[in-house]
Amino acid sequence: MIKLLEELPMRATGLGATEMRMLQLLSEGIVNPIGLFPHHRHQRKVFGYWEAGSLLDGLAHCPAPAVSGLGDGPFTEEIHNDRLRHERYKKSRLSLTPLGTALLTWKEDFSRHNPISRWWGGTELTNDRLWRWDPGNRALIAP
Repeated sequence: MIKLLEELPMRATGLGATEMRMLQLLSEGIVNPIGLFPHHRHQRKVFGYWEAGSLLDGLAHCPAPAVSGLGDGPFTEEIHNDRLRHERYKKSRLSLTPLGTALLTWKEDFSRHNPISRWWGGTELTNDRLWRWDPGNRALIAP
């Protein structure tokens, strides 16, 4: 249950644990998109392959991205069915943006710069209804 709660936006950054882990791996030099997916590089496996691709899309294809360099998207079946697009996607060389770096040091909140609209456990999370998780206190924070 704690692993699921950790995927709620964190109090300080507005990103969940898997998104933060992606940024951390990127800062450590993993610049290939697939290398950031949970099944590939780290133990956090709350999300599967498709969900991880969607999370990475959310970090890269938004008004104020945390990640730059991600090629074709969105990460859907269509991209996988087009061999050339899928190859371009896999060959993308990613980097952190200034926002991504600030998120890693807990100096920025992703939701202050970007719209949030996603589902988590039957609850739609939006900027106005953004339930958060405080990992230090292990507490759920109401919007």
